[in-house]
Amino acid sequence: MKKVIIIGLTIVISSTVLLPIHVDAATLQEYINKLNAYQQEVNTANEKINQTEGQINATKAEIESINNEMKEMVNEIEQMHQEIDDYNKEIKEKSLQTKQIFQYFQVSEGENVYFEYIFGAENITDLVFRMSIVEQLTDYNEQTINQLEEMIEENKQREVELNKKEVELEEKKVVLNSKISSLENEKIGIQVGAVSSREQLKIYQDMVATYQKLGCKPTDVVGVDCAKNVSVSGFYRPIQQGYITGYMGYRDIVIAGNNFHLGLDMSSANKRNERVYPIAAGKIQRIYKDSYGAKMVLIYHYDPVTGKNYSSLYCHLSSWSPNIYEGQTITPDQYIGNMGDTGFAYGVHLHLEVADCKLYDLTDPNCSRWSNYADYVERRYHQGFHGAVSLINFPSSWYSR
Repeated sequence: MKKVIIIGLTIVISSTVLLPIHVDAATLQEYINKLNAYQQEVNTANEKINQTEGQINATKAEIESINNEMKEMVNEIEQMHQEIDDYNKEIKEKSLQTKQIFQYFQVSEGENVYFEYIFGAENITDLVFRMSIVEQLTDYNEQTINQLEEMIEENKQREVELNKKEVELEEKKVVLNSKISSLENEKIGIQVGAVSSREQLKIYQDMVATYQKLGCKPTDVVGVDCAKNVSVSGFYRPIQQGYITGYMGYRDIVIAGNNFHLGLDMSSANKRNERVYPIAAGKIQRIYKDSYGAKMVLIYHYDPVTGKNYSSLYCHLSSWSPNIYEGQTITPDQYIGNMGDTGFAYGVHLHLEVADCKLYDLTDPNCSRWSNYADYVERRYHQGFHGAVSLINFPSSWYSR
């Protein structure tokens, strides 16, 4: 009978403690190569952004040049209008002068003094001279009027040309503004596309710096030749020292209508003084309280070795670190809060959930909502992914991360 009990205990211990741990080994040089690759992507993106900004500025300068040219054209048109008005006034004056000349020579006190003036000449020379004076006066005025009318016509034609050019310049401005809009969109696209590269670059920079600090050399296999107390994919335990109080899986306690425990529970002799850290480099997605009042932190991670996205959820914190905020890129050595028992909790502990999806991300069909997430985590459990223990080595107790 005792043997049966011992065998049963052995089975229980094996099923709860010796859960599968899947890790992929890589040398530090491989991480450095990844870092350099992302650095090149960021540099290329920055070059494209600078080129695009240069094109935008050049196009804006061209538009400004067009605006100045159009302003000069408007001034020229206004000047021509003034000249036309002045020419018309001069034409009117010359016409009046010509009329007055004829009136003077043709009618004066009922007598035809024009003929008297002409035929009153003393000789032929005087006659020709007198006739020439009258003709010159009238011809001069007529020529002046003709010249003025030609100048008016030239101004009108010039105005037509300027108006036509103004339309062409306006059309060119439309094209250039459209080009700027297209370039701005292209710039935004490059910036958006570079966000992921910049984030990954930051993660790899922190990762390489951490491993180098731990004494890893380029040819060392991380987790095997160096940094043996952390996972090879850059995952760490969330607390410096602690012990397991509950594993992921089915249990007798029913919470919110479900008896499947979604995470890994752990505690520490330090209780509320035990600081909680991210299990890996990533970005803080949410800092919030759940419906029971538990203080929570949700972080997104990207594992460069497997190429997978992960979510880590830290629950029941007694307090949040004052130095964290949503959207923050965070490293494993930045603490996010202290262990606690806020919300629906039995004693001070950390409830850690890790899933290979992005919780509350609408683009992730598996985990866009909590109900989907809970079903997915349970389904993945049956497929062999047991959350945190599938990524991190958790002994029954530990004194280092």
